[in-house]
Amino acid sequence: MPSPASPAGTAEVGTAMPTVVADLGGLDHMAWVVTGYTLATACSTPVWGKLGDLFPRKTVFLTSIGLFLAASVLCGAAPSMNWLIAFRVLQRLGAGGMAAGAFALISVLLPPRERGRYQGPVAAVMAVGQLGGPLVGGFVTAHLGWRWAFYVNVPVGLVCVAWCWVTLRVPAPGPRGRAVVDWRGIALLTSAVSAFVMAATWAGSVYAWGAWQIVSLAVLALALLAAFVASERRAPEPLMPLRIHQGHRNFPLAAVLLTVSGVSLFGATLYLPLYQQVVQSASAADSGLLLLPMMIATLVT
Repeated sequence: MPSPASPAGTAEVGTAMPTVVADLGGLDHMAWVVTGYTLATACSTPVWGKLGDLFPRKTVFLTSIGLFLAASVLCGAAPSMNWLIAFRVLQRLGAGGMAAGAFALISVLLPPRERGRYQGPVAAVMAVGQLGGPLVGGFVTAHLGWRWAFYVNVPVGLVCVAWCWVTLRVPAPGPRGRAVVDWRGIALLTSAVSAFVMAATWAGSVYAWGAWQIVSLAVLALALLAAFVASERRAPEPLMPLRIHQGHRNFPLAAVLLTVSGVSLFGATLYLPLYQQVVQSASAADSGLLLLPMMIATLVT
């Protein structure tokens, strides 16, 4: 199962997407299989992180894995492209918790001096996912069918759940008062990100870039973002403490770099397999091999 923190999950599905479109139809909605997935990531990751602060981290982490596995089964059984998009959103809601939970557990279990060393295996899993995702997705699609590109997550995920249930020992948190969930912050952040992604997705395809629908969505996204910042300043338990953006430029710089690299990589892993299989007549398995040089370069970079 590719690491949810990397685009490997998209690469694995990317090599299967031409076969999915041939089976279910909905070519004009294909981008939403990845757009919905990444939208759910952006909205859910900070929420899962905050839930881990308020409730037992082990319980939150195992819950996210269970949600991911249930959604993987639903994706494999999807009867149409619209249902596949909906189940992919649900799948990514779970994957966002897995990504946030994995790093949060490292910070809880280990002192700062040793965290970097233990994050190495996490980076190794991401590397394997980036390299193996397209190959596994293409091979499974070619030999077992595209639905097994989702079902393959289940046995690996069940092993992960059993392993964490038996061996994971998280220190009990110190005394704290009643958990306060920042529902207003969650609603504002989710709405702002959703409006921005919808504007970016529809602009140039469904509507012109200067159309009132796109301009309205962009203005709405900015207004919601401003409201989110104002809300976080007053919230007793803010979803995203604003202090992480202040005092040092590394955090906003990293966010910009991740945005640029994410746009390039996600777009390439979705549309290159479609070009290879439709225009160049490559098989799903060959498409995975053709993506390997790009994935190796990504890993090295």
